[in-house]
Amino acid sequence: MSNGAETRNLPQPTFPLQTPGTAVVHAGPPQHPRIVSVPTRFTEHIIDLTEGTDVFAALEQALADFAVEGLTAEFVSGQFGPIAFVHPAYGPDAAHPMSFTEAFTVDHPARLAHAAATVGFRDGTPFCHIHASWTQDDGTIKGGHLLPGTLAGPEGLRVRVFALPDARLISDVDAETGFSAFAPHPTEPASPSPTAAPTPSESDRLTPRPPDAVVSRIRPGEILDEAVLAVCRSAGFDSAEVTASLGSTTGAVFVDGSAPWPAVEFTHLSGTVTGATSTGAISTTATSLGSSPTGAQDAAPQVVLTGEVVDVAGQVTRGTLEPGANPVAVTFELFVRRTA
Repeated sequence: MSNGAETRNLPQPTFPLQTPGTAVVHAGPPQHPRIVSVPTRFTEHIIDLTEGTDVFAALEQALADFAVEGLTAEFVSGQFGPIAFVHPAYGPDAAHPMSFTEAFTVDHPARLAHAAATVGFRDGTPFCHIHASWTQDDGTIKGGHLLPGTLAGPEGLRVRVFALPDARLISDVDAETGFSAFAPHPTEPASPSPTAAPTPSESDRLTPRPPDAVVSRIRPGEILDEAVLAVCRSAGFDSAEVTASLGSTTGAVFVDGSAPWPAVEFTHLSGTVTGATSTGAISTTATSLGSSPTGAQDAAPQVVLTGEVVDVAGQVTRGTLEPGANPVAVTFELFVRRTA
């Protein structure tokens, strides 16, 4: 199937549907901790993929190019072509309500709308996880979970990469959900040579600058904006930026609309956190959406998240997330950078 026909004749649910934002309890045993985080330094790079470049192979090669065991990325501009992908689908029963469609392809070039990636290792081999959206010839926006075989189109692709020297990202099958998911692990500190003076790069590893970012795995049922705040507080970041993040929630609840339950996949998540080290709960008033705080609300932390999601019909929806309303569906791969 090709050229966007993935929205036709999709299997329908055999179980009652819930409202967007209703948490799902998975069939497997709950895993702990619910938020797994690794503080890390990062370096930022721009890479340009020329026409015909295998997107997965290029990002996996970036691990070696930047001498790291984990990186996150956001796509900046350009074209795909062709695209291989799946998108969320209804699962077989109420105990397993989430699944994926069969694989589809878009054979012609399509302009990038949004995309984010996590790159690490699965079974000891470099492995890449990418969610993306693109504009088709008729102007409609489609999206999904990309598969190997996706290439850069005639105009190429520009990708912003965050290399994480202190985090090893490992994708394993999760016992709780039955799906594969990335989790961060601290890297082992490098040992200096016993017979030679440290090189400048070795000296930096021996006395590194403090972490200026956190990479996290958020487990099912955790409220996304609350998890972002918890990550910032644990790291001691009072203000931070969310970028290059992807994952799924149980549908999506935006301030001006929603996308259907049981799962949507984010092609990207971005946002800001301010006042994280204050003791209050997240403001659920209009101040959390960017208006000027007043009075006692000054002490409340502000978390503003925006994103774009692909639902079980292959439709793409964008917006600002409603505070406290979006539980993680399967997993969320979160990258947070300190701004203060």
